[in-house]
Amino acid sequence: MTRGEDVLVTIDYDLFDLNINGETGIFISKSEANGKCLIYIPKNGEWAELKEEHFTRVSPDHVPKENIVFAKSIFRLKITY
Repeated sequence: MTRGEDVLVTIDYDLFDLNINGETGIFISKSEANGKCLIYIPKNGEWAELKEEHFTRVSPDHVPKENIVFAKSIFRLKITY
């Protein structure tokens, strides 16, 4: 999967009082630790960790222009002193 591509959630999932089934999200990364994917849901501005079988890719390996800048601005948390 490509960072920033659109995905469509295919399961009932309550994300802070919003059922995201049928909502489009933005794929950011896949965790090596638990195998789940980090998906940003623009409709409510929240993040979900979903398994690959819980969503479908809208246009595989295509990143919409509006997602490019957003995806590039997301970084892993780094602790600095």
